[in-house]
Amino acid sequence: MNDPSGQTTGAVTAELARLLPELGVALYESAPHHRGRGRPLPKALTGRQMEAVVFLAHRDAVTMGEFAHGLDISRAAASELVTRLLEKGVVRRDPDEADRRVVRVRLAGRAEGYASDVLAQWSERLGTVFARFPELDPDTLIAFLRALIDELKGRTAR
Repeated sequence: MNDPSGQTTGAVTAELARLLPELGVALYESAPHHRGRGRPLPKALTGRQMEAVVFLAHRDAVTMGEFAHGLDISRAAASELVTRLLEKGVVRRDPDEADRRVVRVRLAGRAEGYASDVLAQWSERLGTVFARFPELDPDTLIAFLRALIDELKGRTAR
């Protein structure tokens, strides 16, 4: 099967498979771990910790169950991850105002600005690259990436 550019689907798939690890590393390395725009974190984050920070950056506060579900990890793994982030001063745990039995997790201190900086940097770079490819359909690209993430995480198709 050929696509409009003349490349076979197999060749495109092979090239994307080769690029995925490089993309993951580039995303991680492009985040301002210690060299941020004025808001570096005190200690470098692992890839999973950075994923958690970006997840929390899009939310005010989440329950531990929402945190685990959003990162597609077990509650035990979520608890361990939150403990590590607490040690680094990245998150805080607060009791829910409506139900004191519920604990909510949110970004703390410099992590709030850090997450904003990471997202702003990535948005800026995405905008630069999108400008180079005006024919690229953003909706199709986003749908493709969401489906790829689901597939890589073993989720059923949406």
